[in-house]
Amino acid sequence: MAPDLRTLASLALCGFLLPGLGVAEGRVPVPVSRVAISSATGDTIGSRPSERYREWLPDKSFLPTPTSGPRDPVSRADLIYVARNPSEFGDGLEAEFALALAFPLLRIGGASDPDSPRRDWIVGIEAAAFARFGLHRTERELVNTDWFFTVPLVRWHGSHWGRIRYYHTSSHLGDEYARRFDVQGENFARDALDGLLYLRLHRSIGAFAGVGWAFNVHPEDSRRGWVRGGVEWGQEDAPGWQPFAAFDVNMDQDVGWTPRWSGSLGMRAPSSWGGGPLRVRLAVLSGPTPLGQFQGGRTRQFSLGIEYAP
Repeated sequence: MAPDLRTLASLALCGFLLPGLGVAEGRVPVPVSRVAISSATGDTIGSRPSERYREWLPDKSFLPTPTSGPRDPVSRADLIYVARNPSEFGDGLEAEFALALAFPLLRIGGASDPDSPRRDWIVGIEAAAFARFGLHRTERELVNTDWFFTVPLVRWHGSHWGRIRYYHTSSHLGDEYARRFDVQGENFARDALDGLLYLRLHRSIGAFAGVGWAFNVHPEDSRRGWVRGGVEWGQEDAPGWQPFAAFDVNMDQDVGWTPRWSGSLGMRAPSSWGGGPLRVRLAVLSGPTPLGQFQGGRTRQFSLGIEYAP
């Protein structure tokens, strides 16, 4: 039997109009009947229901970030012992505070369970500021501030995900530090595109690798590329406090591809606390400094801190 044309036209119209309608929670499930038609006879040979979603401001868990990088968008407070310091203060205690915001703006895709990011696209924004203070003087002088802003596009595939994003970073030298040592800042900055692929190898093990290229840099003679990779261990959805560990390596063309590696070990708060994961951690970092105003300087540091992924 040939399919009724009015029925097919009605289904097509509903599939076009319903995604534009809103509901109280912002999620719009749109059932679509996929009808397979024989090219020879025109008969209906089968149908399969599916659901499509377009959701504004979805849950923050849809916008992921790796655990361990020194400049990933997480809020944190660290007490740091610097054993090799690129700044004029020399070795000693410092503190770093970071404030980060991350908002998934739009979720587009389809899944049998609307709360499961099986095949979804996520568009969001991320911003963070990292402020490093020297504790060598009673004034607690600001040494360096790094600012980050990104617009990520994330594609979920089950528990794996990939990300492409526009990426901006800039750095500023602390006024007190500049006056004390009579120096001027470099104002290191980049506008770039980077990509990262994250694979969930096991329920508690993940690995990632990525590459980036800057299309606008300051100073203008700065090199433009970098690569990154890492692994992490820990169960985010387990009840109670859980141990975790992470390792990250970054190689930047601007410092001659010298690797900067960082590792962390700590405890993750129960997921039932809500929001992103709260972690208490010990960390070590060695190689080129993450401080933008001292780009190319070598450092070695040990830290104790607490962090929260928004």
